[in-house]
Amino acid sequence: MRLKVPSRLQLKYILSYMFIFLIPFSIMAFIFYQNSVNSLRKEIELTNINNLNNIKTLTDNRMKELTKIGALISYNPQLTPYMIGKSEFQAEAISELTKYKENSSIITEIYLYYYNQNSIYSSNGLMSLEAFLQHRSHLKDMDQKKFTQQMMEFEYPGIAVNQNIFPKNPTYMFPLSPNLISSYGIVLFRLNDSFFRDMIKNTLGSFEGKVFIFNEKNEIVASYSNKDSSFNESKIKKILNSDSNITEITIDRVNYSISKVKSETSKWSFVTVIPTNEFFSKVSEFKSFILLVLFFIITITSLISIYIALKQYHPIKKLIEFAKGNDNSYQAVSRNELDNLQKSMEMVYANHEYLNEKFAKQEPLVRDQCLIMLLQGQMNAVEHSKELFRSFNLDFNDPYSFVIVTSFSKSQLSEINTKEVEQISNEILNDAKIYSVEIINDNTMVFIVNGKYNNTFEKQQFLLEFEKSLTDQQTIVIGVGSTYKGKEHINRSFIEASAALESGKLNEQSGIIFFSDIKKSPESLWLPKDHLLKLIQSYKQGNAEIAIESINSLVAWVKCNNSSSLFIKHMKYDIINNIIKTITDMDIDFNPEKLFYLSDINSLDEFEAKLSQFTNEICIEINKIKEKQANQLQLNILNYIKEHFDQYDLSLENLAHEFNLSASYLSRFIKEETNITFSQYVWELRLEEVKKQLIQTNMPVKNIINQVGYIDVPNFTRKFKGAVGITPGQYRKLYSN
Repeated sequence: MRLKVPSRLQLKYILSYMFIFLIPFSIMAFIFYQNSVNSLRKEIELTNINNLNNIKTLTDNRMKELTKIGALISYNPQLTPYMIGKSEFQAEAISELTKYKENSSIITEIYLYYYNQNSIYSSNGLMSLEAFLQHRSHLKDMDQKKFTQQMMEFEYPGIAVNQNIFPKNPTYMFPLSPNLISSYGIVLFRLNDSFFRDMIKNTLGSFEGKVFIFNEKNEIVASYSNKDSSFNESKIKKILNSDSNITEITIDRVNYSISKVKSETSKWSFVTVIPTNEFFSKVSEFKSFILLVLFFIITITSLISIYIALKQYHPIKKLIEFAKGNDNSYQAVSRNELDNLQKSMEMVYANHEYLNEKFAKQEPLVRDQCLIMLLQGQMNAVEHSKELFRSFNLDFNDPYSFVIVTSFSKSQLSEINTKEVEQISNEILNDAKIYSVEIINDNTMVFIVNGKYNNTFEKQQFLLEFEKSLTDQQTIVIGVGSTYKGKEHINRSFIEASAALESGKLNEQSGIIFFSDIKKSPESLWLPKDHLLKLIQSYKQGNAEIAIESINSLVAWVKCNNSSSLFIKHMKYDIINNIIKTITDMDIDFNPEKLFYLSDINSLDEFEAKLSQFTNEICIEINKIKEKQANQLQLNILNYIKEHFDQYDLSLENLAHEFNLSASYLSRFIKEETNITFSQYVWELRLEEVKKQLIQTNMPVKNIINQVGYIDVPNFTRKFKGAVGITPGQYRKLYSN
């Protein structure tokens, strides 16, 4: 296998890892070899310090535990001098002392003594002070008065050092009310005889030496030796107040290493004394082993450095290959692969930011599309878009909904502010929300009202205020659908509102028209008007489900009307003619013969089935054509701007008038398609045309600027320089060659 020549970055990786591993390690190995004795001793000393710190921590915790118990006893209302002096409460006091003793594993007995009493209390019961001194303590020769005086000399809690109260057990003394000028009693804690020995016996390990614990007065509280070690302890006390934690001294012509730790809590000192020569016993046998290990480590480290360098370079190589294969804009701007990769990542980040910004600008259109899905009854799509609805605060959490459809003239549609209408409407409504969406090509606005209650009076009052908020002129028609429970029926209310709007237009009415009012109109011998209007609107919306429901309702009415066969035939003609007229008005190509033959079918059930089948087929076609028309409309808008950007009167309002759309919808659409505003888009088209004309023609700059729709030449020149960095004249000189 032929080896490839490594790249510069790969060589840098190998050399850098060699430097990182070998040079520092070689220096450290040399220092370690030269100072192996000191290093070993420091390790032992550090171990001793850690052991002493462990003893210190454990001792401090035990002292805190005893102090806490003493404090609890001092504040225990059942153990006050008054209460404990009463014979009827003494049993409870003894029980309390028993609890304190049992809650601690280090206490073998608790004695409570008040100086003004001749008795002493413990968990075992009550006894006289004389009996305690004779039978329980190591103070048989001491009288009661002297004992009390010695106890009163204790001002602060601590271990009794000079007073050997118990034969083998250390004693912790806790004066009662230590914060007062004088105490009125004392608590004696008799501790386990192995209290200190268990903590310090494992400190020395295999070394010969001794461990001491000194109190704040430098008095020996406890000591332990793993071998017979005896020496002058006075020299050790002299260094207790030194700042150094590790000291070397000579005692009886023997060098000792002394490790010391002092507790900040209790001010006690914890000391180990180890012969210094024991530190060096392992060094001689360690030297040869050190040299062998160092040589082995250097060899292995060199090989590992090379291997790691190659492994670390491999992901970078994969990233570069991935960038080359997936990023068409990837360019090797440097011989360093990391620089090239950084440039590629910057481009990816810029594209990501661009997409985020574009999505943010698409938000109004996406919101409108979500509402249109509801109006069209696309409940499967709505269910799959729950997170999208939630992100736009389209909750529809309340049970009842109805739809309002309004028709505007071009001038009214360009002036209306849908956000302001929504805000005003939401202020009018008590327990409901309103959502608006513009239906392009129809000059209509749709408002969906979602609330908690189905109250007809509140609905009428709201609609009166709503009409006033839309326009000051009373020439608009407002169609209102029925109120339904559940958002899945919003499309029904929409079609009913559209039918009410259509009825108002046909009858030349204005103002608010309820679909329910159409249903209440006097019945005649002919087909019900509300069902026909609902059928026409469902065809216009491409909603096959509601269209078929309307057909079923019409056929059911015909069946119940008991008309003659000739009359029924004319009614079928009327239904078919309404469908043909609706489809024809929508400029949809179809074969009318598919419908004409249906009138000759005698069976109303067969007529209903055949017409429903046709409705399914034609609604699918209507939805396809409506989607195609919407896409074509958007394409026509952009093409119109590109063809007419050189007209000085081109504006968002004129463009909206040209395409029968609202200015707000056009503004959102252009932002979504171009990622910039309408004025910025027109400016960029004009700027590019001016650049082109400056290079390709010899026309004066003023004429070129006028030809692209700008009258104010100085203003355009300033904007040109701000965008390009130079004036139009300088641009022509720079690029015309």
